[in-house]
Amino acid sequence: MKRSLLLFTMITLAFLLLLGCSSNEDDSNNESSDGGSEEQIEISFSWWGDTGRHEKYNEIIDLFEEAHPTIKVDRQFGGWGDYWDRLTTQVSGGNAPDVVSMHQFYVSDYARRGALHVLNDKVESGELDLSDYPEAALDSGKVGDDIVMVAKGITMPGFVYNTAVFDELGVDYPQSDWTWDDFVDKAYEIKEAIGEDGWAIEDGSGGQLQPLFRYFARQHGQDLFTEEGKLGFEEQVLTDWWTMWDQMRQDGVIPDAATSNEYDGLPLEANMFATKKVALLGLPANQMYLYEEQMAEGEINIVRDPHIDGGPNGEYIEGAYLSITEASPHKEAAAEFIEFFVSNEEAVKIFKTEQGPPAGTEASNTVIEELTPPEKRAVEYIQTTVDLSEPAPYAPEGVNELETLFSDNAEAIAFGQKSVEQAVADFMNEAKSILGE
Repeated sequence: MKRSLLLFTMITLAFLLLLGCSSNEDDSNNESSDGGSEEQIEISFSWWGDTGRHEKYNEIIDLFEEAHPTIKVDRQFGGWGDYWDRLTTQVSGGNAPDVVSMHQFYVSDYARRGALHVLNDKVESGELDLSDYPEAALDSGKVGDDIVMVAKGITMPGFVYNTAVFDELGVDYPQSDWTWDDFVDKAYEIKEAIGEDGWAIEDGSGGQLQPLFRYFARQHGQDLFTEEGKLGFEEQVLTDWWTMWDQMRQDGVIPDAATSNEYDGLPLEANMFATKKVALLGLPANQMYLYEEQMAEGEINIVRDPHIDGGPNGEYIEGAYLSITEASPHKEAAAEFIEFFVSNEEAVKIFKTEQGPPAGTEASNTVIEELTPPEKRAVEYIQTTVDLSEPAPYAPEGVNELETLFSDNAEAIAFGQKSVEQAVADFMNEAKSILGE
């Protein structure tokens, strides 16, 4: 009897101990991502930008990690050109970050390859709450009917200038109603005033296909691409573009090719505009304040890109976006991060107008009182010019190759390796081959 009682007691204690362990495991496994679970998740986030942007984004990430202690964010960043080269390699290698900064010019290339996660279900269910977004802002993140990116901010480009530099040179400020002929005349006027100490403007002939050349093409009633993904502009438009810049280069109004390469990729504080080597700079309006912070005197103002008399407007809505990659193993955590980034009050106060005013209505209202004078000027400019914008076709698959082709041929002209005519012919033929024409 005693042995039976002892055996029964031992079995009962073992059962109770097992039950307690099982209960603890269930409680631990059922905790939410914000409830202090010991299981840690790491997501990666990549973006492009300068030193100031990196600091802001790191502040926002710090806030997110504090609010979500079980989610760690691996931070990947770099300059504009390096960013896209790295992302292309990461996507091809199957190790793309969970959350990536995205751009309208490149989104369709990644979306059509299935590299970006379609967010429709997350948005419709409220898992990714964008109910505060105006329809236009939400639609700007679509490729076809699929939401594949979420707007951080909306911006518009133009030409910026420092009033102190123009006053010192004795040159009148540019006006927003100027034409391309006015632009060239102003460039020569600046060069005459600045002498051997600098140039009127950086070489804008190559680099990206957009936004400057795209404006030029759209003002001719054309565009970079058609809705069907074919080349959307004629040879003569490109010939006129490269001829204009080549003539200014030969006349010393813009820097020679070697000087341009020397300054290419330098941080904002060391570039030609910040160091007053040039007096004009093509720039998204949201970056105006960065230059005013760097310059001891003067006010940074902005005017529209030049236009063609009697031609259509070149403007189209531009913005900076966040996307979740299809390869991400942590899409829910990635969605939490995006929602926090674009809607958390403290986060948007840090972001302010870093890549344009926030797209969400409440977030936009939150930052208004936080803006400095140059940021307010940028918002006013964006609000004015966005009304002039018209839709633009998304870039087709293969746009990265086209970017390289465009840049290489523009550089070949700059170094005297090709004539304008030869470069145009080479670009058009190879571009059509890339696009399957």
